[in-house]
Amino acid sequence: MSTPDSPTPPGKPSAAPLTDRQRRVFDALLDQFLTRGFADFTIDRASRDLRCSKTTLYALGPTRDAIVSRVLVSFFRQIAVRTDAALAGHRSSAAALESYFDAIVTALEPASPAFIADLHRDPVGQQVYRRNTELATERIIRAIEAGVESGEFRRHSARFTATVIESAMDLIRSGEFNTILPAQDAYRELGQLILHGVVAHRTPSA
Repeated sequence: MSTPDSPTPPGKPSAAPLTDRQRRVFDALLDQFLTRGFADFTIDRASRDLRCSKTTLYALGPTRDAIVSRVLVSFFRQIAVRTDAALAGHRSSAAALESYFDAIVTALEPASPAFIADLHRDPVGQQVYRRNTELATERIIRAIEAGVESGEFRRHSARFTATVIESAMDLIRSGEFNTILPAQDAYRELGQLILHGVVAHRTPSA
């Protein structure tokens, strides 16, 4: 039988509204996760570190994994809001995509190497990160398709491009490039590769 701190499969984060005190604890947890990771997070340790009752922590989720999941989902939801906004209001699809990847890089700046590493190895982090990578991939592909339809991007195999993007995003998510460059920089480089690969090259007029 699982104890509250045991690694159980995460369910959906609780949607119950937070009190001011719970919100402060929640925000403090996110700051801690971003600074030092979350693989070693336990209810007992958090109660001591944040000087709060376990009851306050359990208001955030019924188990250790549910709390971690809720915090991570909130973090990636904030990123999604920022990156979705970055796609809007541009005159060209290329500018929209560049803005999108810049927004990803900026949003991930507070994330320490320990946080990124835990997204790769902690089961809860893997699940949340994987889902958000899938959603980000869908947004990128839609932006490329819009550029193709407008004639800004060259026509190519949408399925091939989608597969390449999905593979690259998944490799970044899994930490495959960690020994080469940080995840933030990997997203920036991927953005440049995509843009230079899909932009239609027109012969200059004489």
